[in-house]
Amino acid sequence: MDSKTYSKRKKIRIILYTATVIIVLGIFGIVQTVKATRYRREAIVTKQMALISLDEYLNNISANLEKTVYVSTPTMLSRLSTELWREASGAKNSLSMLSGSDSSLDNTYKFLSQVGEFVMALQRKSAAGEPITDNEREQLKELNSYCDMLTEQIGKMCFELENGNLNFENTNTNLLNNKTETPTPGSSIDDAEQSLSDFPSLIYDGPFSDHIEQAQPKLLESENEISKNKALAVAQNVCADEKDSLKFAYEEGGKIPCYVFQSENCTVGITKKGGKPLYMLNSGYAGAVEIKYEEAIKYGADFLKQIGYDGLKESYYFTDDGICTVNFAATKDGIVCYPDLIKVSVNLENGNIMAFDATGYVSNHYERTPPDNTISASKAAEKINSYLNIISVQKSVIPNDWGGERFCYEFHCKTDNSQELLVYIDCITGEEDDILILLYSDGGVLTK
Repeated sequence: MDSKTYSKRKKIRIILYTATVIIVLGIFGIVQTVKATRYRREAIVTKQMALISLDEYLNNISANLEKTVYVSTPTMLSRLSTELWREASGAKNSLSMLSGSDSSLDNTYKFLSQVGEFVMALQRKSAAGEPITDNEREQLKELNSYCDMLTEQIGKMCFELENGNLNFENTNTNLLNNKTETPTPGSSIDDAEQSLSDFPSLIYDGPFSDHIEQAQPKLLESENEISKNKALAVAQNVCADEKDSLKFAYEEGGKIPCYVFQSENCTVGITKKGGKPLYMLNSGYAGAVEIKYEEAIKYGADFLKQIGYDGLKESYYFTDDGICTVNFAATKDGIVCYPDLIKVSVNLENGNIMAFDATGYVSNHYERTPPDNTISASKAAEKINSYLNIISVQKSVIPNDWGGERFCYEFHCKTDNSQELLVYIDCITGEEDDILILLYSDGGVLTK
């Protein structure tokens, strides 16, 4: 082999090696770019979720701080303090995911730490038998005021995120240095830092609506299964205006199996066991508002009697887009049973029933026997915080977090600045069981 041939082959090998290296490096670059893009997207999603979590934590902190101002027993204070400590810790964790190593948020971290530490100090003091002082309650109000300002800013960020106007794409480690025109977390968090979700639940869903569904529907325990024909007759009574066009559609499973019937505008579910109306949806729409909510409540009550539900009393309502939704709860001997819940939506143009949902009632209703060893209402009233003025009191049944129930006195109270609350005192132990803050609006009543 002469030197020219060897030199030529050597050049070819070098070219091939070089080309291979270039290809490998190119592929490696593409892979790294794909990975970087994926990591960037994952980081954006992480920040979005952190923002939503922070909003939720702050709203819970705000509500519980306000409740703590009016607490009067060590048991309730311990419960609220524990929740506030947990929520403050969660908020700091969410904030850290949003801000990275940004040290300009020290005031916000400090505030969240103070909330947790202050309420736990109050808990230890209360456990030692010492009452909360007026000065400490004022400090709680001040903390709540700062929290409200912070919550407002984070709430605005969530609104922008929901509407696709919040830009996480360009955010750096230091969120406060972003100067893009598109709204960014940096500018909003900066506003929150300088000022230092709540999406209130609708009380017509029931102050305790998260607990209304049980594993086995109590109302149906001793009932037998009915036929489709019998269920159809019940459905025709519910959708009386379209009874001739109602047809069987399908069977629905779940916790409360039912037959479902449909017409052009109406869908109604009838429980297989017992043949109880479970829900109805009307596809009509509401026009101009012609009737007041007092009339809507009467339309709803008359409808419930028509379909076989009685012994119910309206409690709260809310109106939206020409529809008034009323919460009815089972009431007997003056005791309001909040787990036994039926919601009825009434068209404010003509009084037609647009929807109803009896899931809570079917799940929880049974004949309750009030306990004998209860304290008097006047004795329970002694547990009400001195900052509160009692407007009225009634007996009630409320659910707990473990599927059980408690008999309580429900005190409707008002503060000197006209804030209204519901305070629940256990009828047997005399301990505070819950505090709800009432929010009135043009549409009805909200709670947090």
